[in-house]
Amino acid sequence: MRVLAYAKLNLTLRVLGRRQDGFHEIDSIVQTISLADRVTIDIQTAGVHVQNDLDPQPQPDLAGQAASLLLREKGLSIGARVQVHKTIPAGAGLGGGSSDAAAVLAGLDRLTPPPLSCDRLALLARHLGADVPLFLQGGRLRMGGRGERVVPLTANRREWFVVLVPPIRCSTPLVYERFDRLAQIPGRSQGSLESGSNDLEPAALELYPELAPYRRAVSGLEASGWGMTGSGSAFFAAFDEKTRAEAARLILEGSLPQARVLISTATDCGHKLGGDPVADRD
Repeated sequence: MRVLAYAKLNLTLRVLGRRQDGFHEIDSIVQTISLADRVTIDIQTAGVHVQNDLDPQPQPDLAGQAASLLLREKGLSIGARVQVHKTIPAGAGLGGGSSDAAAVLAGLDRLTPPPLSCDRLALLARHLGADVPLFLQGGRLRMGGRGERVVPLTANRREWFVVLVPPIRCSTPLVYERFDRLAQIPGRSQGSLESGSNDLEPAALELYPELAPYRRAVSGLEASGWGMTGSGSAFFAAFDEKTRAEAARLILEGSLPQARVLISTATDCGHKLGGDPVADRD
């Protein structure tokens, strides 16, 4: 079984505060995009084995956890082999690890009939991580809670997104920790759900000041919207026309040759079973 696991952009992100369980309450508008990892799932006699071409391989690996959880949920004594070919950059706020986990849940569920209900799959996804449930649905969504509450939205128009990925990996826990410190400073105010607003951006920039040139470059484009996704390090700019997105890409490639710049389109799903990759220029 082959599955495309799409990336996401946080078009807006508000952090409403720390919850009693230690996690943060958020309110975010999210869009899945055509940038995708390729996940291959095969049944084997026993055990769960994951091959991931990231170096070093992430520990713990959410894709492996997803396979084990799905098999336990169905009471199956078989195993699974999962291969993940990474295209989504790690540590960039694009949700690659969570998307891979959702792809494994959906793909392995299809391989081991009868399928679970959508509600049951969503419950398993919430157990794995805050961002995993959004990739079971995909499209344009509003996320609440830790990220586990997702409500589908209607996109107003077709968009092309230029995604700028600096050669910097951001630590999500460290960015949230810095956010908490900044939130205690008198006079600090939270953001809004206006396009491109991200409450985590000041914390990421303070923790990783080398992100500043990338932010300036994206902010200078004539885009319909721009911002930082998740806890960083990637920035995005949205365009109504592909030709304008291509022109912006050339500008960024010329001024920031050390960065990765790509163009993606909005998708109406978070994963695609048996699909071939959408060609993203890279």
